[in-house]
Amino acid sequence: MKHRIVSLFFCFVFSCWTVAATAAGRDYKCVVERVSSASGDNGSLHQFYVDNYVGRDFSVDRASGVMAGALKNSYVTEPQVIDFGSSENAYKVVATMRVDQGAGAGSNVYALTIEEFESGPEKPFVFLMNATVFFGKCEHY
Repeated sequence: MKHRIVSLFFCFVFSCWTVAATAAGRDYKCVVERVSSASGDNGSLHQFYVDNYVGRDFSVDRASGVMAGALKNSYVTEPQVIDFGSSENAYKVVATMRVDQGAGAGSNVYALTIEEFESGPEKPFVFLMNATVFFGKCEHY
């Protein structure tokens, strides 16, 4: 009986680890294709975003949700993965930074959605950084 309980325990732990590893595996490499802003898609600020972000790439650690490269979502706080994505759902990560957590200049909201359910290797993404939205494609790597 004791061996059976131990065996069941190890099977449970292994299956949980396997599910987590499968869900969190295969990170993303993404490329920014366009950018839009709530204040409009013209003017010097919009041009700054186009010049500095369009065509640039970033990566996403699928397990933690941390973005690195041209776009970032983790300066002081840790992002939260709220959905690892599937054939029916998008991969979703959110992060916030209150005024007292940053440089004191303001609060920030970051939200990344990657349409994992799309067929094919390229998965469209949208990334919200306050009132600026970045669009592009991601691939597993």
